[in-house]
Amino acid sequence: MMRKEILIATIISIAIAVAILSLPDILEPIAHKILTILGTYWALAIFIIGLIHGIKPDEHTWPITISYALMQKQFKYAIVSTAIFTTALTLVWIMLSALTSEIYSFYNLDPYVDVIVGLTMISVSIGLLLMRKSEVSQEGVRGYKVIWVHGLAAAFGGDFIVVLLLTLALTPIVGQSGFLIGLLFGIGSFVSQAIIVGLTYKGAIKALKRDFSVMERAGKFSLLFLGIFMIFLGIYSFMTGG
Repeated sequence: MMRKEILIATIISIAIAVAILSLPDILEPIAHKILTILGTYWALAIFIIGLIHGIKPDEHTWPITISYALMQKQFKYAIVSTAIFTTALTLVWIMLSALTSEIYSFYNLDPYVDVIVGLTMISVSIGLLLMRKSEVSQEGVRGYKVIWVHGLAAAFGGDFIVVLLLTLALTPIVGQSGFLIGLLFGIGSFVSQAIIVGLTYKGAIKALKRDFSVMERAGKFSLLFLGIFMIFLGIYSFMTGG
């Protein structure tokens, strides 16, 4: 049985890793294009850019949201776990867009964030794998507090600078309402991530014929494998200056 869980986790992890590595950093030029086209409809533009952020394979979203979603015994809790993560992201982005002139120095944090989040993912996954079965609730392993911490940390990744640049570009238009940029970006990101997580969860539970125990442990292993991937990605980015 353990082989089946590890195999599923490996397939999920490789698929996410390949998606992340194969897609270049296209969000910034897309954001600029959307802002140019929509012009004064900046609120709609930010929401659409947020939607694209959630769809785009990202080392600070998919590895965490999908892994935790697979650990939930009910679909609604899979969506709740995604909502908690994106709320934490959005909170940081709101503060960033409100105080953008004071936080510009965070530009080179991405490699460090990768390593920190990766270490956290590995630690949590090991703790969950060692957890006794009696400690798992009927709804599965929720881990909401840890998801919240992951969201706060991951918010300082690559998309931190995207929100920053959007804020700098739109400050003359939005004035003191700059916090709306981070808010709308986060809402858009949640909507698309919830759809992706929902489709992945439904597909996995159907493929496993509603065998939740296998899916739960596969989620834990994928959190472990993707945590290792995050550390190597962070080290690589640091060494290459990416």
